[in-house]
Amino acid sequence: MILLVIVLIAVLCTASAHPSLQRRGLPGAVYTCTEENFRGDCQWSSPTNRCRLPGPAILNSGIKSLGPDPGGFCTLYEKFDCTGQEIQTIQFPGLSAQIPKFGSFRCSTDRDQTAKLSNGNVDSTSSTKTLHPFADPRLAGGVGSMERNNHIDEIGKMERDGFKEGLIGLKKGIYY
Repeated sequence: MILLVIVLIAVLCTASAHPSLQRRGLPGAVYTCTEENFRGDCQWSSPTNRCRLPGPAILNSGIKSLGPDPGGFCTLYEKFDCTGQEIQTIQFPGLSAQIPKFGSFRCSTDRDQTAKLSNGNVDSTSSTKTLHPFADPRLAGGVGSMERNNHIDEIGKMERDGFKEGLIGLKKGIYY
């Protein structure tokens, strides 16, 4: 009887699922820092297929650490517009030091897709944490803000139509 209980416990313990310890992230997004080992001025950039600049080297604010989120890849290019020689493709967890000299980079969820995109849209990811020049630094339009309340009827109509994640575009630099 004791042997049966021990065998039953052993079977149940080995069959139980263990929680995943993988870090969460947003594939295609990237975390960059101006110093090695992910220190200095750091910035997280949301997924986009646009070409990104490393920041002005003359100000010594270029990228020294680069880490794509899990499931994403970043390709470093020789020239500032994501053209020229592909220097290196980096995947999660990224490089905390010794990043080769590069002119621009592009991130994606597909390793091959980063090389295929060549639209030349430049999106600066310099180390300074700045918003769009027309954006309200307080991100006006958030839930409960007066700006959102002024457009609540329009937002309600769009949510009923299926745009439940909110909208961008009623006013430049305002996110609802």
